[in-house]
Amino acid sequence: ITSSIYKMSVATMHSSLGPSRRSRNKLAVDTPSSSPTLHPLTSPPHKRRRDQSGRGALQRYALRHTPFLVFVICVAVYCCVMYLHATSLGIKKRTLRNASVSSELHKKAIANAPTDASTELVHVVQTRFMQDQSDLLELGLARLELFETFCLPSILAQTNKNFLWVIRTDPDLHPSLLSKLLALLEGRPRIILIGSNYNPEGFGRGESGSFGNYLRADNQNRTEMSASILSGDHTLLEESFANSASGAVLLETRLDADDGLHRDFVKTVQQEAKYLMRSEGNPVWRIWCISFNIEWHPLNPFPESSSINKTFNEGYLVMYSDPNICVTPGLTFGYSTGADRSSISGRLRHDEITRKVTPCTPEKDKTDKTDNIEVNCFSRLANLSPGAVRSRTTTSAGMDNVVTGIEAFDKKNKLKAASKNKQLAEKFNKQFFAQDMMWNGLHILFSVSRQRAKDARKLMMDRMQQIAEDNLKGQCTPGHSCKDGTQLLLKSFASE
Repeated sequence: ITSSIYKMSVATMHSSLGPSRRSRNKLAVDTPSSSPTLHPLTSPPHKRRRDQSGRGALQRYALRHTPFLVFVICVAVYCCVMYLHATSLGIKKRTLRNASVSSELHKKAIANAPTDASTELVHVVQTRFMQDQSDLLELGLARLELFETFCLPSILAQTNKNFLWVIRTDPDLHPSLLSKLLALLEGRPRIILIGSNYNPEGFGRGESGSFGNYLRADNQNRTEMSASILSGDHTLLEESFANSASGAVLLETRLDADDGLHRDFVKTVQQEAKYLMRSEGNPVWRIWCISFNIEWHPLNPFPESSSINKTFNEGYLVMYSDPNICVTPGLTFGYSTGADRSSISGRLRHDEITRKVTPCTPEKDKTDKTDNIEVNCFSRLANLSPGAVRSRTTTSAGMDNVVTGIEAFDKKNKLKAASKNKQLAEKFNKQFFAQDMMWNGLHILFSVSRQRAKDARKLMMDRMQQIAEDNLKGQCTPGHSCKDGTQLLLKSFASE
């Protein structure tokens, strides 16, 4: 492009300067004096003399050097455009990287996964909604808004639909909440809503026992089939339970009601499980964790500075990862035939996994002194980045990483504390100025609407105190957080 422009500019300038002195003299002799042309070479002698003056010489010098200047400018512009284009592509690839950038294990799983039905698989995504908190209406309405904004769209957008989503809610859930929840789930047979406060682990095996026991109303009520299936296909649920009990590969994924999963999450985990769980010997298991997640905050989570003071009505997005824990959204336990939760030595909290379970060692990472560990271990889904979206609001039971606007508490917030680390603060600052791109990515990968996020943020901001009060009442109920620090934070939040 620059070469063509250079040649065109040279030709243009030469035509303006005219032919050389020799050809000019010839042209002056051959051209009739009566010619009406206005070409400078056939101008009257006194005008030609003026052109040969010092002023004319400077003009000709400038004209002769113009092609070179044009060439330099074109090259500079071209380089700038290509640099900006390459930089923007690099940022997009790093921020919105999805399953196409696969790990070695994922590539191997795709290449070697069985193409027939020889490896039968049952995949259950499990979500809890307002269990043992049936009368906390403000908290319930806020959580339902987050469920509709983040959780439900991400599940409906999954590229692999071969899974069940089991949602357990309090049997006595407030009627206004239940009616809205049923309306959202209507006509979706693979989404099973159960009125129960009981949360068994092991779908069709282990502590879940029989199908009747799986449908108990709560931990105290031992009566089988006492829970009500409020929505979804009862027959499909029972058949899947029987398939798991008879030896199908089982995947159990945890998803909180205010979080969401990458659109390729189910497809990715199932591909790896079909490859890894084809065990003909001893029962094996594996745990999958999200590697990176993106957080949504109603209040600004970025380190404060003079340049970071803009308010976003849809909230703030920040890429964040804690290498010391497995976050709850997307936490998946996989079992081959004959394996269940007891094979992993009982229940594990999500923050204990990295300390108590051996990390998997892909073949490309092993050394001569280490074995290739791909089962009976935990791994991270590095090829899904971000693999989950987490909403960090006053609805959170543990209030971890939630920005409150209360200076005394926000000083301890991991994101706000990043201002003390210059390198980390610079990384977060870049995300602040890339919010538009991150929202586009959230829509592509999670089907989250920016407008719905605006509505959710407005509700959180308008009813923040009432939500915090309800969350405080819900602390220490069965299955929920009971930390002194969280209760102190919620008390301060509610009072201010």
